[in-house]
Amino acid sequence: MDGSEINSVNNLPSAEILECPKCGSDLRLTGFLLTKNIACGKCHSLFAYANGNLKVIKIFKKEKKKHNHIPIGTKGTIDGRKFEVVGFANYREANTPYAWDEYTLFNPIHGFTFLSVYEGHWNYFEQTILRPRPQGGDVNLNGDSYRIFNRYKQKTDYALGEFPWDISENPSTITEYINPPHILAHDKDTNEETWFLGRYITPKEIKEAFNLQSHFPEQTGIGSTQLHSSAASLSKVKQITLYVVLSMLVLQIILSISARDKIVFKDQFNIPGNQAGGIVSPPFELENTLFGKSNLQVELIAPVHNSWMEADITLINDKTGEEFHFEQGVEYYSGYEGGEAWSEGQNYTDNTLSSIPAGKYHLNIFPATPPDGGPGYFQLKLTQDVSMLSNFFITLLIALIFPIALWISISSFEAQRWMNSDFSPYSYE
Repeated sequence: MDGSEINSVNNLPSAEILECPKCGSDLRLTGFLLTKNIACGKCHSLFAYANGNLKVIKIFKKEKKKHNHIPIGTKGTIDGRKFEVVGFANYREANTPYAWDEYTLFNPIHGFTFLSVYEGHWNYFEQTILRPRPQGGDVNLNGDSYRIFNRYKQKTDYALGEFPWDISENPSTITEYINPPHILAHDKDTNEETWFLGRYITPKEIKEAFNLQSHFPEQTGIGSTQLHSSAASLSKVKQITLYVVLSMLVLQIILSISARDKIVFKDQFNIPGNQAGGIVSPPFELENTLFGKSNLQVELIAPVHNSWMEADITLINDKTGEEFHFEQGVEYYSGYEGGEAWSEGQNYTDNTLSSIPAGKYHLNIFPATPPDGGPGYFQLKLTQDVSMLSNFFITLLIALIFPIALWISISSFEAQRWMNSDFSPYSYE
């Protein structure tokens, strides 16, 4: 066999069939010299395999048998390479109820790889000769930081098929480091250590890889390496938001520098005694600005005291007849209560009209005061092309809504991920 025959579908080499010494059932042997353990699915015996010999080392309890979602002997393709499922095991974190399934895959050229599933979340692992660099309690591999997520000793509850090491005893300590969607698993005992590099893989990808129609376990919670659906775009969103904010800031600076803040009208008016009379202001002119149209700030002051004053105002273009209608009012009250002075309101108010074209204008003003009296006069001041910081901050807030909402969503997602870790950076007190 030169390996070329495994490049086409279903051309992986055939397994050798051994007889179970305990019950006489067929045992598949695919890894040959690489296989260390073989487990019988009928009598639940686990054998050590060496030099063609089988020696029983453990018998699993029948009630520990787990459902195998990818049957032994199933062939599939992952990352363009052909694999056959040769082993299935159910592991448990020692002294805890946390259990997961692991499928052993074999290819005579690429060796053994593994599919691990916990609460419906899958990871695909390959052994790696790369050695991460320690980084505090975490590690760094090829410039990427992996944060410690879990550390435990594992116990084998059930096994079926063949395995490249002794799974009957697990004296080693396993430490997991994550950088979603990737994971590093460090398996260390007194004599040696092994590193595995894995990545998150969806149930859909696995079903397509092995041409499966079977029902997979439902996903629960957030997987240790599961990516938020928009996590990959967060950095791009941050970058775009930064460009938008900088552009808005530059535009605001330009608008502030170019703003004329020109007083185009200022006058004082007596309030008619009949309460029904209107006031026509002297004409005034709004000049052309950098953007053609401009805003117009209207300030109203009236000497109200324990009273109020309102004005119905219409700004009229003398040439086109275009009208801009608005209302403004002031009120101020004060007194003493419980030996303490109080007050509310003020005698000043302002209003800003936007996008007013250049031209000659006048005001039609209809003031109103209480029937029992009020101020005898009021003042109006109109300022063209005022610098408006409020518009900048409103637009800034709108521009930040989506990135902030996305950040909150991803932060919540990450907090849920780390709820299953003893090394969580989040506090759950």
